Amino acid sequence: MISIERRQLTYPHVSNPGRIRSHYVLIAVNRGKRTLLSHVNLYLEDVSSSLDTSNRYSNIISLFYRYLSTLEKYRTVPISSYHSLVDNNDIKEWQIQREVSRVVAQSTRPSTETIIEDAKRIYGFFEWLRKKDYPSCVSFQYVTWRANFKDEELLAHIKRKALTVLDGRGVRALDRQYFQDRSYSLPTNYEMKSLILGYKDPVYAALFKLSLGTAMRPMDLCKFPYLGNGLNSHIKPFEYMGLDGENVEYYVNQSKGNKSRKITIHKLDLKALDDHYIQEHYAPRAELYEKRFGKPCPPSILFLSSRGIPVTPKMISRRTVAARARARASDPSIRKSIRFYDARHWWPTKFLIQRFKGGLLGQMSEVRDAAAMQVIKNQMGHKHLITTYNHYVDHARVILRAHMGLVNELVTHPSETVEQFLESPSLL
Repeated sequence: MISIERRQLTYPHVSNPGRIRSHYVLIAVNRGKRTLLSHVNLYLEDVSSSLDTSNRYSNIISLFYRYLSTLEKYRTVPISSYHSLVDNNDIKEWQIQREVSRVVAQSTRPSTETIIEDAKRIYGFFEWLRKKDYPSCVSFQYVTWRANFKDEELLAHIKRKALTVLDGRGVRALDRQYFQDRSYSLPTNYEMKSLILGYKDPVYAALFKLSLGTAMRPMDLCKFPYLGNGLNSHIKPFEYMGLDGENVEYYVNQSKGNKSRKITIHKLDLKALDDHYIQEHYAPRAELYEKRFGKPCPPSILFLSSRGIPVTPKMISRRTVAARARARASDPSIRKSIRFYDARHWWPTKFLIQRFKGGLLGQMSEVRDAAAMQVIKNQMGHKHLITTYNHYVDHARVILRAHMGLVNELVTHPSETVEQFLESPSLL
């Protein structure tokens, strides 16, 4: 099998030198020879709306190309030419092979849903090639690239291929377990507090709380400044802000899809950030940054690890996995599906429960409030207003029903901040 390296590129934007582009590129390594996968890299440069998106897409294509390199069909073909020979059957057989490997390992991951979604992304790559007039053998007239995992004959074929498994669970059983393990509701207060306590480095607890209070994505949180400029020039440590109102406006720049938006942050959430991170940890970490990089820490960077390294979304993800493991070691009842991104979904769901309370269980027309819809759209940065709103209304209804009789755990007074909410006696 040919190995494939993924490298991150960062460079000034061609049409706008004031902006920076960052995306991944793929490099194939075969017997010491390194080959840039030019067609793939052009695709990644063109469609990656964020570094996280580029990371995900490049990883999927890397998996697919490594699979192709094991097939006899491609044995004498240069990897740079794989794209011109791939057909619908190759994409379908890749899905089947991933299911076989999963059954052999008796693993719930990747789920059938993930396997199909990854194949859609591969199909999208070849669709992009067609639009750019690059050759390929993929047919776009029939859905023959997708494996039908509901077909009994295909499921039997997968079971026969996975001969190393004796009386093991099949695809359906593994998928059922996968969906049972997935979180269908928000983390409880107890789970969130346990996760926060599970972080060894307080910077990640501060980031999680700020996400709970703002619904910002990890990529946006990492850009939150120590001292803001331009439209955010009022952003600084809490003691120097001199705020009059309850809320502060903050402009999120170049978020997902290079979009910008204005959000609202409660001033007490900023105070909690100051009390628990900035006052005690920022200055010594900024000194470590200067020692490590040979220059003062820029005021645009607030969140630094204990080694003085700017926090990235990938660091947040890894530290959250470790924090969840520590929390579950203390209490196995904490769901293993809890993740950092739940904080982002927690904000709009809690907002709707606070706003409508029991009215959420009535007719949809009773909760389709234009003002509430606009608040969620602005805060979340979603493009489609109705779709976004309906999704979170449905989610809030599920949560409200699940917590009937214990609603006070989620429904709090609108003036109660994230910090007050998490530290309330009901968590103990």
